[in-house]
Parts: sequence; structure tokens; C-alpha cells
Amino acid sequence: MAPTTARAGTREGDFWARRDRLRTWIREKTPGSCNLGPGCCSCTTRITLRLLLLITLTVLTGAAPAAAGVGKDDDVGALARKGTAAIEQRRFGEALDAFTKALALQPENPTFCFGAGVAAFMLGQDETAQTRFERALALNPDYLDAAVWLGDLHYRAGRLSEAIAIYKMTLRRSARRSDLEAQLATWSKEQELHDRSREVRTEHFSTFFESLSDEPLAREAADRLETAYSRVGRTLGVYPSERITVVLYTREQFSTITRLASWSAAAYDGRIRVPIAGTWPERDELDRILSHEFVHALVATVAGRTVPAWLNEGLATALEPASSENGETTAARTRASPNLSKMDQPFVDLSREDAEAAYASATRAVRRLIEQRGIDAIVALLKDLGGGTPFNSAFERRLEMRHEDFAAR
Repeated sequence: MAPTTARAGTREGDFWARRDRLRTWIREKTPGSCNLGPGCCSCTTRITLRLLLLITLTVLTGAAPAAAGVGKDDDVGALARKGTAAIEQRRFGEALDAFTKALALQPENPTFCFGAGVAAFMLGQDETAQTRFERALALNPDYLDAAVWLGDLHYRAGRLSEAIAIYKMTLRRSARRSDLEAQLATWSKEQELHDRSREVRTEHFSTFFESLSDEPLAREAADRLETAYSRVGRTLGVYPSERITVVLYTREQFSTITRLASWSAAAYDGRIRVPIAGTWPERDELDRILSHEFVHALVATVAGRTVPAWLNEGLATALEPASSENGETTAARTRASPNLSKMDQPFVDLSREDAEAAYASATRAVRRLIEQRGIDAIVALLKDLGGGTPFNSAFERRLEMRHEDFAAR
């Protein structure tokens, strides 16, 4: 039940006002459902917007004091408000700290578990996130959002059967949800494909493919990924912490499972997905695609899920083999130059023409950073993001300029 405290002139009043602003903002920014499903990187933004309203309402009704007071409850209310505001501002390190402290005072609060889980998830701290989501569900088995996020986490980690089991449990406990049913149907098809798949294992990669005739291609892809692992790792001075899963699809399978634009050559969402089964791409193109997606995997290992799209895509393109020639060719064809400040979100919903412009602009920006500050500064920036430092602060600290000034040039 919502509190009846007056909405003006108090801390609670300010919080209610922010709740109302968030409600309006979420309606404007959230298009209903994502066309990529919860397994894609772009969904974190959509789900984060939903989380803001959920935490705000739950904190107000269940944790924040109805009036100014003293003692533990007052501390918990302040911490909850701080955590919610930090998530709103994408300051996930501060959000994790705030919700962790709130949990120390109210360990049985499922919303604080959820808030901590979301912050940890965005920082790439998946073990912590999983623990928090599972605790939220243990405290409240009907906690739909915690179940969705936990299923997403398992999916990204390659634990497809666990993700499916959680969604099935969620659908049994909640009202009919067409979005969850559609995602479950897609995951079930993917599970059937995985069960038919064969595997090629190399030192750092597990490559799955369906048809025996694609085994030579799978081995070729794995070998080229090992080459990218060494080349990119030496360039950046960092390497992935875990084995990376790669899945080879036909173009039809890739479109069905990822639901990405037709211009997408591959994808990374915790696994590298490549629509090359049944074909044999040119060697240089195969190197380019696999190297690009490997950089995304490496960035996720170092920085979590908080890296702006322009930096993520620009770095992946800049580190492609012979990327200078490829990038300049694309740039020459591209007249538009999108503003970096409007390129934080993934490019997946753009048209082919707009995507080319976005990739070219992002690549030029990253090359400019490398020329001005060096690759080590970019790696340090990524590490700061993984540690919870907000992007603008990390950018200014490591690159010795304000992001706003750089984006305006």
C-alpha cells in the first residue's frame, strides 16, 4: 500500500516527485518490448528503466520512513534513495555500494537484493549478481523482475537450460505474459539446436556447429579466433578471464535467434554468434568478423556492461586486421557524422546507412583517442568502468579531457 505522506516539502515529497518524473520518463523511453530479447546487450538499458520505477515504488512502500526520523530505518531509506538515484545516473559502483549497505541493515528486503543484483550485473560481476537475484527470489518467489534478470544472466553465461527453467517457473507463478512466452519459445528452439550441435575445443574457445560438413569451418574459425586472442591481447595487455563460447549458425538460424537487423554480420551477447554455417567466407572477412566480436568479449570481461556503444564498436573496428584500410573506405562513403553524445546505445536498431555512419564515426573517435592518449589510457578507462567508476569521471581521469569537449570536436 502506498504511503499517504504529503508529497511536497519533505524528503519523501521530493522522492514522490522524482517517482512521477521517472514514470513519465520510462513511458517515453521504453518502447514496450525489445526486439532482441533479454539475451542482448541493448536490453540492459530497457530493463534498467523498468527497475528505476520498481525500486522507487518498493522503497517508498516498504523501506523508506513515512516521515523524518532517526535510527536504522532512516539510514535504510537514505541508502535506498541513493542506490536508486545512482542507477538512474548509471553510477553502478555507487549503486552496488548503497544497496549492499542497505542489505546489511535490512537483509530480508528482496528489493535491496534486486537493486544490488542489477548494479553488479551491469558491472560484469555476475557471481555477485546471481547471488543477489537468487536471494531476492528466495525472499519473494513472485518477484518477476528478479526472475527475468536471473534468467538473462544464465542465458548470457551460456547456461541455457537454467535460463529456460527459470522462465518456466516464472510463467507458472505469474499472470500470462506474452513477452516471456515468446522469449521462452525462442530459447527452447535454441536449446534444441544446441542439443544437436557438435563442438570444437581449442585453448580459449568452444566452437559449436550443427552440420558435420561445417567441422572444417568451425576449426578454421577457432584457429582464427586464437590468432585474434594473441594479437588483440598483446595490443591491449589484457585477456579474457574465461573460455569463450562461439556458435556458428546459418543465416536463417541467426536471424531467428538474435532477431538482429539483416546487415548484422555477427553478434556478441555473452557468446560470439556468427551466421557462416554452410558457407565459406573470404579469409580476410572471416578474420575481420571474428576479431571484431572477440574485442567485444574482451571489453565485457574488463569493463562489464557499462561501455558506451561508440567506444565499444569503435575499439572493435579499430582493432580489426587491416582496420585502417577498411575504416577509411567506410568513412569515405559516409557523409554523416553522428554526435558521439547520441551514440551511447547499441547500433542494432539503425538502418544500414545510419549504422555505417555510426560505425565510421565511432572508429574515427577511437583512433583519435589512441593517437592523442595511447591505447593504454583506453584500457585504463575500461578497467575503471569495470570497477564502478562512472564513464564521464573515468574518461576525464584517464584521457585528461572532458568527454563533452571531446564529443563536441
